[in-house]
This record gives sequence, structure tokens and C-alpha cells, in this order.
Amino acid sequence: MNRISYIILGIASFLINFTLYGQSTENCFLDDFESKVAEIPRAVNAEKPADSASVIVTINEDTLGKISKYVFGNAIAAWFGSHEDPELIENTALFAPTLIRFPGGSWSNGYFFNGVPSDVPDSIYDGQTYNSTAGTADKLEFSGHDGTEDWVTTTDQYYALRESTDVNEGLITINYGYARYGTSDDPVAKAAHLAADWVRYDARRTKFWEIGNENGGPWEYGWMIDTALNKDGQPQIITGELYGQHFKVFVDSMRNAAAQIGATTYIGAQLVIYGESSWNFVDRDWNEGVFNEVGDYADYYVIHCYFDNSADIRSVLMSPRDLTDFMDFLKQDFIDKEAYPKPITVTEYNVTPCWGNVACEEREMSTSYINGIEAVVCMCEMIKNNYGLGARWLLEELFEAYGSNSNSPHAEFYYLAYLPNFYGDHAISTTSSDSDIFSYASKYSSGETAMIIINIGTDDEVIKIGSDSIGVGGKYYIYSFTGGTEADYSKDVYINGEGPSTNHWGPYDQLFNIRANSYTIDTIDNEIKFTSPGRSVQMIMIEGVRNIDSYNLYQNDPNPFSTITNIGYQLPVSSFVTLKLFDILGREVETLFNEHQNAGVHSVTFDASHLTSGIYFYRIEARTYHDTKKLLLLK
Repeated sequence: MNRISYIILGIASFLINFTLYGQSTENCFLDDFESKVAEIPRAVNAEKPADSASVIVTINEDTLGKISKYVFGNAIAAWFGSHEDPELIENTALFAPTLIRFPGGSWSNGYFFNGVPSDVPDSIYDGQTYNSTAGTADKLEFSGHDGTEDWVTTTDQYYALRESTDVNEGLITINYGYARYGTSDDPVAKAAHLAADWVRYDARRTKFWEIGNENGGPWEYGWMIDTALNKDGQPQIITGELYGQHFKVFVDSMRNAAAQIGATTYIGAQLVIYGESSWNFVDRDWNEGVFNEVGDYADYYVIHCYFDNSADIRSVLMSPRDLTDFMDFLKQDFIDKEAYPKPITVTEYNVTPCWGNVACEEREMSTSYINGIEAVVCMCEMIKNNYGLGARWLLEELFEAYGSNSNSPHAEFYYLAYLPNFYGDHAISTTSSDSDIFSYASKYSSGETAMIIINIGTDDEVIKIGSDSIGVGGKYYIYSFTGGTEADYSKDVYINGEGPSTNHWGPYDQLFNIRANSYTIDTIDNEIKFTSPGRSVQMIMIEGVRNIDSYNLYQNDPNPFSTITNIGYQLPVSSFVTLKLFDILGREVETLFNEHQNAGVHSVTFDASHLTSGIYFYRIEARTYHDTKKLLLLK
């Protein structure tokens, strides 16, 4: 068969693998995919804006793909110590990342989980000082990072953090650098065996592993080695081809270890974005070298992303949309280089890091509500583009000192704590009539639609959602996230008007007890309309049309209650509904609802502020159906 036929077959294979919802049919991040049932939030009734819509957002029928729960991951860094602070543990549990990456960053290529071996050199090249003309660089003292020492995060402390915060999954970055700078006769085999030992020690607690951290970067241990100390003939400077060769050795060793203990392991290899035009000469043919050597060995590929830290807010909020370009680049790179297409992950990313940017640091941008909005854009773009995993850098940076609270969550925490509750199991496409309004949507298997609307402009907009393609029920619910008005980069966060608790930047004390605003969907034109303030985020749940085959009256929620409760019920067919309240003696107190309604799930908000404490009963009548339930009012 000639080369043209091989290319055609390679492209056909790529298209087949990416046809199903835009994702590879061999996607390890969807192995435990589960259908999701939406949780309708507790709510208070709100009025739609009277003004005409200034922006139209349309929900389309196109399914973009299944959503991997692992995009909601985070990371810790070993240099932050024990991670045993009770407030850090409490806040991490509230934040509920789906996985935690470790050991973190460049330390990964110098971290030894069970103690530093004897064949580690006492100095190592600093590739950032590399002089290409002389072929030399400065050396740094080096002793490795010991995963059994107390001053760093020990291996056991990492596992303890996951256990104490109920984070069941992890991502471990294996020390690849040791395969380069190790001074044994066969440093690659020794480093791979050490990785296998960690797999065995892990004892099936972690599925996801990656070989090294940013290995082609001059800042990494092992980018440049002392060839006088190396005993297996490796080149001074790393290449993608060399990394690909070593990657297979690591994978063989780690998979054998996993098989011995009955563990499932998925192992990722590093790629770069736009390497051909990089200032770093190693990047320029990195992907080609990796693809040629790795073949079908990798379970997934890894990229890292750091986003805009300029002083221009619009640029900051636009920058995570580069994730679309990155995915498009890699898909094309698979085709151009005839590589096996694999899921793409972002195992390290940061939004608005201020390192070295004076304007960013002066404005404290990285802890402002602008950072929270940018984080939402980043997460939504990853989901829209079918990334398999995201590990936000860095968990410790979500918290900072404020008054007496040493681990007070800053703005980003509040946005990202709510976001997973407003994503279903399949992403669907949307279009917006305004470039300042970003829109994202997903469907639940239970029928509801979730939406994220992000207004990056400074003007308030009235948004109307075109929902003809999805089918809607009777209500939609909104949480609106806004920042403080005292500064462009305010640290304060408001959720539906609920502002910061004492010694906190946001409504920490009420975090998941804030009521959504509930709006009724017009049964004639299915109108969904709301106001999006300038520089804000709306997280929206839209009731769907469920396959309901019976009447049912639900227990009121909350119950007992002090003032307001919600009474829900379902109708299999269009019905005239009467809902009445009675006292304990059976006397009618008031009529709560008395109108015709379409089939679906409905809810009536009951304000009992005018009634005395006691036991009451509510009764529904709809066609021939009737039922009665008890509620308890406690003031």
C-alpha cells in the first residue's frame, strides 16, 4: 500500500475517533461517565425585566460532547507544607474539586515520593541561563525534594488531604527529570522503576498519572544535563523524540505494576502549543518527536496554559477563549503528523497570575472578582471544547489571610464552588448576538437545561434566551454573581445581592443557602428573560419537559419552616389546579393557587409570614386527582 493510502487511512481513523460528540471513542475520562439529574435550587419568586431584550442568546440543537467531571480539578504544591490546616481542609471540602494534582509544578521533576536516592547529583544545570554559543549554563545546588520530609508536603500528607476533603481522585506527576540527571548506569530504567513503585504504593487510590512537568522547558530539572555524569549516552539538551522514547519505558513499568495490584492507570504525555514558532528551540519539533516515538502508548496528552495578566479587563476576560484555538491546533497537528488522536487535558493552568506584572499586582487582580469571572470563562471553554481534565493551579492560592481567618476564600472560590451545579452531562452549543455576552449551555439526562451567561462589558443588558430547540418546563432559576463597586478590581463577591460575611470576601456564611431567583416561563412563547449586569455571571437552571406519567404532590421544602416554603407537584396532562391550605381543625385558611397549568413539574412559593406557628395541611385537586400533606410552621 502506498503512502497516499496510509495518509487517507490515518485521516479516516482520526475522523472516526473524533466523530462521536467531537471526542475520541477511547476517552479514559469518560469511562465512569454518569447521567446527571438536575437539582432544582430553592428559590424566591422574581419579576422579569419589563424592558425589551438588548441581547438574544440562542440555544442550538448541536451536542458538543459528554462532559468529563474531571475538568473540575485542582492542584497543590509540595512546597506549601503539610496541608493540615483545619480551615484549608474545610474550605477545600466545600470547594469540592473532583481531583487534586500533586506534587505540583517544576518540583515534580525533583520530587522523590519515598526518599531521595543516592545517585542524585549535588548540582544541576539551570537551563534558563543556557548560552547556546558556548553550550553551557550555570549550575544550581541540588539535593532533590524528599517526599518523606516534614517541611514539604509528604506523600502521605497528600493522600491524607484527599481523604479528609473527600476528594476520591488524583493526578500524580511522575518525576521524569530523574531519568535525565540520574547518575546510575541506566537512569531511565531506574526512574521508571521508581514510578512503578509509586503506583504500587498508591494502592489503587489514583487513576491519572503524567510523566513529568513541562519537560521541554529550560526551567525544568533535566532539560539540560551534565553529560560527564550521565552513563547511558543521553544528549545534553532534551528533545521530544528522547522524551517519547523514555515515556514508553515509564509506561511499561507502571502498567506492569498496576497489573500486579489490579489497579486502573491512565498515563499522559506532554505536548506543546504552537511549538514551531516558540522562542524555545526544543519546542519547535517537540510534538513531532513525541508522536513518532509514543505512537499509541499514551492514554491522553497534556498541555499547560497561563492566561492574560494585563491591566486591561476585557483582554483578561477574553484570554481563556484561546482554549478553542489550542484544541483546534492539536486536532490539526494529529492530522498533519499522522498521530494517534487522544483526549487533551490541561493539567496546569492559572487565570490572571500576576508574576512580575506590577500593574496586575498593584490592582490585586488575581484575587479580585474579575479573576472569578475569568475562571468561569476558562472552565466553560474547557467543557465546550471537550477537554478531558483540568487541574487549576493552585489550591492554596484560592485562600488568603483576611482578619482572623487565615484561609479566607477569595473571589474565584465562590464562582467555581457554584459552577459544577450548573453543568449537566452533555454540552450543547449556543450563539450570542453580542460579542460582550458569552454563553454556554448543557443538558441533563433528567431533561433540564443549564446555562452560563457571562457579561464582560460594563453595561447592563437584558438577555432573552431562544429555547425552541430544547423544550422547557414552567420555571427557570438564576444566581447572579457581581463584584463590589468600590474598585474595578474589587475583591468582594455578591450572589443574588448577598454580600460578604464577616472576615470574608463573599457570602461565606450563607454559601449554599442563598435562594435562587425564580421566574415563570410564559406558556405562549416560552420567554426566558433576565438582566445581566455589567461584568457579571449568571448561572441558570431551566426546567425541562419531563416524561411524567402520573400526578404527584411533593412534600414542601423546607419543612419545618419559619416564613417561606415551596410546594411542588407534577401533572401528567394539562389540568386546572387548585392548591389550598387548611389548619389543624380542617378549616380552610387560604387558596395558594387556582389556575390552569400545562403538564410538567410546578412549584408554588408559600409565604406564611402572616400566620401563627402550628401544623397545617395543604391539599391539591387536579381533574380527578387529589392529595393532602402536612407542613409545620415554626416561628
